[in-house]
Amino acid sequence: MTEGRDDDGEIPTADAAAADESTPLWQRGGGGSHRREASIEDMMLQSFHFVEEAIHDIGVEITTFQPLDEEEIAAEAEELGVIDFTGLDTEEEKEEAIENFIYPEDPFLPNPNKLGVLPLAVIVFYNVSGGPFGAETAVRAGGNMFALLGFIIGPLVWSIQEALMTAELGTTFPEAGAGVAWVEEAFGQSAGWMCGYLGWMAGATDNAIYPVLFMDYLLQAVSKSFSDSVDLHPTLRITTLALASIGLGYINWRGLPLVGQMSVSIGLIAMSPFFILIVVGCFKLDATRWFELPNADNSDGGSVLSGVMWGPFLNNLFWNLNSFDAAGSFAGEMDNAGTMFPKAMFWSVILVASGYFFPLLIAIGASSAQRDDWNDGFLAVVTGDVVGPWLGVWTVAAAAVSNIALFQAELSADSFQLMGMADRGHLPKILSKRSRHGTPTYGIILGVVVIVLMDLANDFDQLIEMLNFNYAFSLLMEYAAFIKLRISQPDLVRPYKIPMNTLGCILFFSPSVILTILILALAENATYLMFAGVVAVGLLIFWGKQHSQHHLQQQEAEKEEEAGEAAK
Repeated sequence: MTEGRDDDGEIPTADAAAADESTPLWQRGGGGSHRREASIEDMMLQSFHFVEEAIHDIGVEITTFQPLDEEEIAAEAEELGVIDFTGLDTEEEKEEAIENFIYPEDPFLPNPNKLGVLPLAVIVFYNVSGGPFGAETAVRAGGNMFALLGFIIGPLVWSIQEALMTAELGTTFPEAGAGVAWVEEAFGQSAGWMCGYLGWMAGATDNAIYPVLFMDYLLQAVSKSFSDSVDLHPTLRITTLALASIGLGYINWRGLPLVGQMSVSIGLIAMSPFFILIVVGCFKLDATRWFELPNADNSDGGSVLSGVMWGPFLNNLFWNLNSFDAAGSFAGEMDNAGTMFPKAMFWSVILVASGYFFPLLIAIGASSAQRDDWNDGFLAVVTGDVVGPWLGVWTVAAAAVSNIALFQAELSADSFQLMGMADRGHLPKILSKRSRHGTPTYGIILGVVVIVLMDLANDFDQLIEMLNFNYAFSLLMEYAAFIKLRISQPDLVRPYKIPMNTLGCILFFSPSVILTILILALAENATYLMFAGVVAVGLLIFWGKQHSQHHLQQQEAEKEEEAGEAAK
């Protein structure tokens, strides 16, 4: 049949083409203005129909909780032209192509798309610390001697325990879900889901602080003033925060190894002013200042004992010295994880402990600052006084750069955690989608949106206490999962295992658990109420997950029943 003719060999008229809804829009129309108007109406209706279908498809993916289906991911990738199965004859070759799509190779790395010890150690370092920025509160709340003791004892009772737990469980369950996988394996899906949800809420709240600090440090560098702040118009401030968050999110989306490479460079820049402070300050030390005890009358409220405001003091230490478990999300990104991953965790603890203690040791001993002077950003004033104003400006710039790395490390961990939860069917399947770089596209988008919304809040002290509260609960669940798995699955293959028996591990973890419970006990009433609201939202989402999975099971049962009737 000649193209453009009907079954009878006649060229269809414009009226007939317009009447046939299956005819493409460009073949309709003609015959006067009325028909042209009808054609425009059809085009509008078809456009609305397209948008409606797109919204419906997105809605289905948002409301569907389904474990990862590699065949579905492969089909979608092949349809988009991302995976080319041409010439792949065996199932092994196709599976390798699918795996390369989920975790694509980076041609710029010697070992493509696999993290090395140093990049991972630095990512963990910035996920936990990022340098001494933010440690000023510990000095203000606890005084010189207690602040230094806190950053000596803290890593021994918090950081080491959490890092070793992560090394064992992360290599045993090398999944993006990290703590979710551990707790689920020990206590079931409900507990695993709640652990992941609380951990993600804490991480997203924590990450909302960094864009604001990044912008504030940048403004201080421009004004060259450490006491006067530069305020922006609220609209301009929100716009700047949003653009900064989106830009950093795009860098994160480009791929995990890129984040690791950036973090190494940023780490050197961020810590460089403190290297200079340590070298120059050693010749100006007054060691007696290290042993100054806080004045019992020198406090501004809170839980005060012996002059220490224990609530802010412990919360600051907890905030600065924890989150090593986030590295469990990256265990699957390393070759020979049983050997390399514990090494990366070891070096990350060394970096964190050294990055706090030695700069504070020199800053306290070489300056004449009083306890009340230690407000946020005061380290820039100390470096300027001890070495020179130029280093003060450099410290402000380094603080701004450090917040970029903090943002990137936290966003990487949070988005991979969401992807891991979606892969297990705990979250909507849309969050399990990978980009061509192997990164969780919608997890990063959701994280950036939450960060921008959180940046509208005013009381950041309350946010810090809230994120600590959420994180403390998820951390306690992980410790409990570790002990439960040691008891219930003693023969489980563990590429790395803490060289202690179960009783030894219980005693080893006890100080960390006790201090974490103390953090919960010192929280304010408002934090308890906020936590209740967070849990309520989490239970609502979990109910939606259960409802969705029940609906999917019903559909599968109906299909099987229909297939059985058809076979008869």
